[in-house]
Amino acid sequence: MSSPPEALVERYRTRAPRYTSYPTAPQFRPLDPAALDAALGRGVGPLSVYVHVPFCRTLCSYCGCHVEIRKDRSVGAAYVDTLLAELDLVRARLGGPRPVDQLALGGGTPTFLRPADMARLVDGIRGRLGFTAQPDVSIEIDPRTVDAPYLDTLVELGFNRFSFGVQDLAPAVLASVNRPQPASLVEDAVGRLRRHGEFDLNLDLMYGLPHQTEESFAETVAEVARLRPTRIALFHYAHVPWMKPAQKLVERAGLPDPALKARLFGAAERGFAAAGYVTVGMDHFALPDDALVAAARNGTLQRNFMGYTTRAGLDQVGLGVSAIGYVDGVYAQDRKDLAAWEADVRDGRLPTERGYVLSAEDLTRRALIMDLFCNFRARFPVSAYLDEWERLAPLEADGLVRRLPDGLDVTPLGRHFIRNVCAVFDRYLEADPAARRYSATA
Repeated sequence: MSSPPEALVERYRTRAPRYTSYPTAPQFRPLDPAALDAALGRGVGPLSVYVHVPFCRTLCSYCGCHVEIRKDRSVGAAYVDTLLAELDLVRARLGGPRPVDQLALGGGTPTFLRPADMARLVDGIRGRLGFTAQPDVSIEIDPRTVDAPYLDTLVELGFNRFSFGVQDLAPAVLASVNRPQPASLVEDAVGRLRRHGEFDLNLDLMYGLPHQTEESFAETVAEVARLRPTRIALFHYAHVPWMKPAQKLVERAGLPDPALKARLFGAAERGFAAAGYVTVGMDHFALPDDALVAAARNGTLQRNFMGYTTRAGLDQVGLGVSAIGYVDGVYAQDRKDLAAWEADVRDGRLPTERGYVLSAEDLTRRALIMDLFCNFRARFPVSAYLDEWERLAPLEADGLVRRLPDGLDVTPLGRHFIRNVCAVFDRYLEADPAARRYSATA
C-alpha cells in the first residue's frame, strides 16, 4: 500500500473504533453476574487468558491504557495474590478442565513486577489451569524495566513471545512524550533473548507523535528492521485527552496533521517492505514465514483485545484491574478502581464492573466486522444490510471497497480506511452519535 491521497484522508477523517471488540466498550453496561457465571459454566475447550498489570513507574504522556503510577515495586506482591485469588473464583465457575492455550501479560508494565512475583504469577496460573502442549505465552516489556537476569527468568518461566515498547528511536520524539529510552536498551534486550534461542519478538512503534518527520521515522524504521523482529506493530497514536488528560501535554508539544501522519505510515510501510516484511491487517508487519502472514493469506486472521491473533475461537478470560474478557457471547470487564477490585475478590465476588451479553444480531455483525477488519473481505446476504449497502456507495465511488452480489471486498486503498468501512456496519455507532468519542481515524 502507498500513502492515500490527502483529499481522501481529509474526507474520511472521523472518529471510529479500532474494533478489538463488537459491540465496543462504550456500549458495556452493568452486567448480571448470573450471565457471566452461566457463560463460564457452559464454555468448552482451551482458554486465552489476559492478565492486566496496571503499574508503571512513570507516565508516558501518550498513554491510553489504564495505569497506576507507583515507585514501590513491592505493591506487585499483593497484586499477584489478588490475581490468583480472582483466578480461583473463575476456575470455580468453569464447567470442566480448560487449559491455557494463550497467555498474555499486558499493562501498564508487566515487568514492573519483581522477578519472584512474576514467577509466582505464572506458576500459579499453570498450577490452577494447566497449559496446552504448545501454548502462546507473551508479555509486553518496557525495555527500561528489565535487566539480563530478568529476561533469563522470563525465558525459564516459558514465555515465548516478547513485545517491546519502542514507539520511536528519535530522542526528541521520546522526550516530548516523557519516555527517554536509549536505543541500546532495545538492542541489548533483543540480543540477550536471542542468546537463549529463537523466540517470537515484536517491537511496537507509534506514529502521530510530536516532532516526527518522514526522514526521522524512516531512520527509526530502518533501525528496527535491522534488529529483525518477527513482527512490528505500528500503532496510530490515539489522541483522546477527554479520557486521558495527560495527553494534553502531547498536544502542547505539537501533533502532526493528518496528511503528515499518512506520510509517516507510508514511509514505514515502504521501509518494512524493502526489508522483507509483509503488511498484515491494518497496522502490523511480519516476516514472510510468520503465522500472522499465513493466517492473513488464508483468511483466518482473528482480532481480540490483544490485537491480531492466529488462535481463533478461544474464550478469553480477563484478570486484573480493567481487564476485559469474552466468554461464549458475553463480554466482561473488571473494575477499574484498584481498591474496589481488591475488595470484590477478597469478599469472594468476581470483580466485574460492566459487560455485554450479545444478541443473535450482535454476533452476526461481530463476525462480519471482524472479517472485514482482519481479512478485508466479508460475505453476507446483501438483503439483510440494505441501508448499509447504500452508505457504502460513496466509499465504492472513491475506490475503497467493491460491492459484490454476495458481500464486500476492501481494496488496497481502502485498507487505509478500514475503520470507516467497519463503522458502516456498527449499529450502535449509527444510533448513538455520542458514542463517537473515539480517536480520529487520521
